[in-house]
Amino acid sequence: MISPWAVLAGAAVAGGVALLAAELRPAPPDLGSALDRLHRAPVRERSGARPVRTVWYDRLGDRLTASPGARIPYRELSLIGRTPARFMVQKLMFALIGLLLPAYLGAMAAVMDVGLPVILPVLAGPVLAAVLWLVPDAVARGEAKEARIEYLHAIASYLELVALERAADCGPADSLIRAAAVGRGAVFRRISEAIERAATDRLPPWDGLEALATELDLTPLQDVADIMRISGTDGAAVYDTLRARAKSLRAELLAEDLARANADSERMVAPGSALTMLMTVLIAFPALYQMLHSG
Repeated sequence: MISPWAVLAGAAVAGGVALLAAELRPAPPDLGSALDRLHRAPVRERSGARPVRTVWYDRLGDRLTASPGARIPYRELSLIGRTPARFMVQKLMFALIGLLLPAYLGAMAAVMDVGLPVILPVLAGPVLAAVLWLVPDAVARGEAKEARIEYLHAIASYLELVALERAADCGPADSLIRAAAVGRGAVFRRISEAIERAATDRLPPWDGLEALATELDLTPLQDVADIMRISGTDGAAVYDTLRARAKSLRAELLAEDLARANADSERMVAPGSALTMLMTVLIAFPALYQMLHSG
């Protein structure tokens, strides 16, 4: 008869694995929050209004970011729109899972009368915690790589829109503002926010784009700022320059896509060859067996 403690232990392990898989899987976008941002009316802050309280894990993450030796990939987190506090909380959660999982498995083995050395969970816990502590860094780098490609595609479209606004005889500053207002994606929203911050600081919009390009390390966005700065100060005609930069950026993105496709095709050669050899052996083996044992 199966012990109920073993059943509970198995259910707890399955729940922990499900929670870990849900944490690693990219979360779907919150449509309610997105619609609120799109149609949000401006609200003025009142002098007597209470400050918004942050949740406890954000406060914990803020303390962890100030701890000595904390290495935070600010640029990658800015690309994927994640705060350093949430990133540090994720790292702490993964480390705790790695630290407690071997002890839990050892306790489950003891309940099931399975002989397991006591020293094994003690040694495996810190090692697994150190390994899982690095998992959010790898996840953030992978998500930032995908987000960077998304940003570059959006910037190519933004270059075209700015060029069209300039062709419609809009001013340099108005061209940047109107082109950013056309898009509804996250990238265009970041560009609009950067331009609005520059306007709040009484700076031209290309200074806001330059600050955003420096924050995200996006050279094409820096090129947009430089081109429009020249147009704003010297009155230069930049329509052809903007179209040429958009064309070159799309060519770079296409070359990267082709390189990734070729790399994926090369990685598929070995499995395909192994499958072909296996099928050949399966087809030829009966005939060879019959020939060798026919006498």
